Amino acid sequence: MGCRQGVIFPAQSLSEQAQAAGASAAYATGKAGGADFFFFADSAGRVVRIGYDVGGDGKPDQVINLDRISFQQCRHLVIILDGFGYEVVKKFYDEGHLRLFHAPSKVVSPYPTLTDLAIEDALAYSPCRGMEALYYDRRKGAVVGGSMAYLGGENQPYDRLLQYRAAMLWDAIGYLYPWAVFGKEVNDAKALFDKAATQEMLAYFVSSAGVGTAQGADGQRRCLELVERLVNQITWETRGLTKITMLADHGHSYTPSTRIALEDYLTAKGWRLTDSPTGARDVAYVRFGLETYASFATNSAADLAADLAAAEGVELASFAQGPDVVVLGRDGGKAVISRHGQDRYGYRCVQGDPLKLNSILSNLNADADGSYDGRELLAATIDHVYPDAPARLWRAHFAMVENPPDVIVSLEDKYYSGSRSFGGSVKVASTHGSLNSRNSLTFIMSTAGPLPAFLRSADIPAEMRKMTGAKFPMRK
Repeated sequence: MGCRQGVIFPAQSLSEQAQAAGASAAYATGKAGGADFFFFADSAGRVVRIGYDVGGDGKPDQVINLDRISFQQCRHLVIILDGFGYEVVKKFYDEGHLRLFHAPSKVVSPYPTLTDLAIEDALAYSPCRGMEALYYDRRKGAVVGGSMAYLGGENQPYDRLLQYRAAMLWDAIGYLYPWAVFGKEVNDAKALFDKAATQEMLAYFVSSAGVGTAQGADGQRRCLELVERLVNQITWETRGLTKITMLADHGHSYTPSTRIALEDYLTAKGWRLTDSPTGARDVAYVRFGLETYASFATNSAADLAADLAAAEGVELASFAQGPDVVVLGRDGGKAVISRHGQDRYGYRCVQGDPLKLNSILSNLNADADGSYDGRELLAATIDHVYPDAPARLWRAHFAMVENPPDVIVSLEDKYYSGSRSFGGSVKVASTHGSLNSRNSLTFIMSTAGPLPAFLRSADIPAEMRKMTGAKFPMRK
């Protein structure tokens, strides 16, 4: 069976014919209309064998055990979706979909929960210049970049690792006509995969961001249905000689939101908005994508963060103070995050408990310097309102990008910050960016084997290598 066509795999299983063949699912892939391709699941519901009817009697004559095919014998397709929350994917999986895969794992994205940062982490390539394509450049002392920088991929070094990514122009079109562009991306990626140019193919579907923004979880489910047909078809066409890994960059808010009016608020507080802050009350407010976070450059980070933390719609504001990160909550809470060696963090509350961590930390063992093991913090907070917050906040200010903001704000889900012109053309049913769980938790799953129940985006390369025995990603 040659790979020479777009996604035509049937959407529904023929339940009666599956039952007659003792299979978990049966599909009619030929012109005759009868079932000729079968899935056989284990006791957990994962598809472990596939069968082909070559005799035309509706029963499988050839059965292939997928788990007996080693990773080294196969091609590897990696599907990267933009903006899928873990719970949406887990619910889809629990309903019986995507069962060629092992169960999805929870992945905690870096903060802010933005595409460029998350994919850089997941592919272990090189740091981005800024949080987004528009950012404050410290050497130039001005806000730089923007739409043309985005279209040129200037803040997306990971593009060099991708075998498939639609031309940047389609990104904007994908927000206006998201479903049509998503279908184009899936079929174009399939056509490229059919050419078999590389053993491993990384395909990034950016328009799923547009689907999620406009249609929320319902739209994302439609995306997953089409991706499932793609996965099933490739497995059918290659007779199981393709291992497939699927992941997303970050979660989503799944909450309709409106643009936050921080410009008026800051002006009323006596701040002067400018792209090149020089004075004590100057602030560069970076507004690009429509997201539940905002970033600022200023010479008075502590004062600006204090004012922002009191603004309606703001949950948290943070800034660097020496080697530490100060976190402010809307209720007047204040805490200091410190880093002690490799992946150890301290959390000292000055007033209140802005990250709601004290009850969790009381059950963990601290060193004499008050620090906690980062892996223990990850495990203890994976289902917390702010998962893995100390490590993520510290990295956001010190170790994520070449030009970190002076102040970073995490917004309530019902508000977004971003470009005025872009916001006027897009209905925002869901977006991302903040520190909270829904924005932060995404997924990874693979047909090659199981991955840990939870991990950070930055853990993905090592865990994939451990599972497959091959470097991830393979370089072009």
